[in-house]
Amino acid sequence: MSLELGGRLQDTDCAGNARAKSPFEELERRVGKALGRFAMLAAGDRVAVGVSGGKDSWCLVHALAAHRRHAPFAYELIAVTIEQGKFKSSIDALGPRLSELGVEWVRREDASTLALVAGGIAHGCDVCSRHRRRALYQVAGELGCTVLALGHTADDCAESLLRNILFNGRIASLPPVARSRKGGLRLIRPLAFVTEDVTAAYARAMGLPTVGCVCGDRDGVRREIRDFLAGLRERHVGVPESITAALGNVNTYTLFGSALDRTDEPATPRG
Repeated sequence: MSLELGGRLQDTDCAGNARAKSPFEELERRVGKALGRFAMLAAGDRVAVGVSGGKDSWCLVHALAAHRRHAPFAYELIAVTIEQGKFKSSIDALGPRLSELGVEWVRREDASTLALVAGGIAHGCDVCSRHRRRALYQVAGELGCTVLALGHTADDCAESLLRNILFNGRIASLPPVARSRKGGLRLIRPLAFVTEDVTAAYARAMGLPTVGCVCGDRDGVRREIRDFLAGLRERHVGVPESITAALGNVNTYTLFGSALDRTDEPATPRG
C-alpha cells in the first residue's frame, strides 16, 4: 500500500504508518516509470550503457540490470566506457562491480579528446561531450547494439532546457527517446524522472566506487545553472518535479512559432 506525502510516494506498513522508500525502491520506481511511459526497450534489444564511473551512470546500469530480472521480455546489457584522459582516478575499480551485475564491460579510447589533452589544447565540456557521444555511437554500432542508454537525469534535462532558452534562443531539452541521425540506434534516457538526490542516495547506500571527471570541477554556464537550480530547490519544494512536468506539457499555442495556427483564437470585442 502507498500514499502521497509531501509530493513523494511513500509506502505504508500494515498499520498504516508511512515508510520512506529506500534509495533502491525510489530509483527502480522512477526508472520503471520512464521505461514504461516512453516504451524505451523492446524484446531482443542489445543495449549499450554509457558508464563513466559517476554516480548517475552507475545508477543507470544498476537499474537496467535490476529491471532485466523481472522484465516481461529479454534484453542484453553491455557497459561501455570511453577513456578521454579526464578521469581523476583509475577506472579499473568499475570492473568487479560490473561483473557482480553480470554485465559485460567494453573500454575504448577517444583519440580526438586524448590528442587535445596531450597537446594542452584548451577545450570546453561541450567538445568532450560531443566526442564522447560520437565514440559511444561508434562502439555501440561495432557491438551490434540496437539501443544506447545514457545517464542524463531529470536535473540534466532541466539544465539543458534553461541553457537552450538563455543562451541558444530555443526551447529544447534532452528527449527521453530519440533516434541517431543515421537511424541505426535508439537513444534512451531511463533516468529522465530521476533527480540527482536519488542517485546520490543510491550511490552512498550501495557504496559504489565512483570515479570523477576533471571537467566537473570547472566553472562555466553549466555550473551556474546547476547552482541556480540547487538554490531554487532549497527554497521551493517541487521545483525539479515542476520542470520535468513542463517538458511534457508544452502549449505551443502560447509560443512565437511562425507556423503555429491561431485561427481558433477568439476575437477581442471592440467598442
